[in-house]
Amino acid sequence: MIRDVVYAVDTGLITTVAFLAGISSVISESDKVVLAGLAQISAAAIAIFFGAYISTKAQKDFFENQIRREKTEIEQMPEKETQEIREIFAEYGFDPGEQEMAVRRITRDKDRWLKFMVQEEIGISPEMIDNPFTIGSVSALSLLLGATPAILPFLVIENTGQALLSSGISVLTFLFALGVVKTKLTKVHWLKSGLETLAIGGVSCGLGFVFGRVVEMLVA
Repeated sequence: MIRDVVYAVDTGLITTVAFLAGISSVISESDKVVLAGLAQISAAAIAIFFGAYISTKAQKDFFENQIRREKTEIEQMPEKETQEIREIFAEYGFDPGEQEMAVRRITRDKDRWLKFMVQEEIGISPEMIDNPFTIGSVSALSLLLGATPAILPFLVIENTGQALLSSGISVLTFLFALGVVKTKLTKVHWLKSGLETLAIGGVSCGLGFVFGRVVEMLVA
């Protein structure tokens, strides 16, 4: 979830900054820049929603297929699956007697047996199977969150040049704040996380700005 949020926020920042950098050089009216920016942001949010939905659903379908395959093997080839349990515990250093005890306890319950094989043999845990709609929604909302500090100055400042400058300052401030907020989960020092996020995000947004200007020069 953290990965999806950070990726979508950064995408919202970069694409919006690049678009505004190009469009504000062609259109002088701030309200028209805002209208075009909102259209671009809406399209990007829809795109990232369906992109995240499709990719997450593909992963979910793959995981569920692996679980069904493992369940079939337990039902049709119990001896093979039982031996795999022994081999797993042997790798952890359990002696033959302890392996047999583990086999008896695990195979006593079919649900427990399936859960053990899925986690230990395939490496899938229930927490890894994400809901496609949830991930798509979170990604889209995160993109909107990332785009907000970039376009917000254009809503209150009529001069597009000043609005673009304010947008840059707003984005950099947002990036540092995002880095600080991340420390609630990452437990990294707030200043280090803030500066790191500011540096990486600043470079990516700077490249987006340059790209927007280059496109503007090419079409001018």
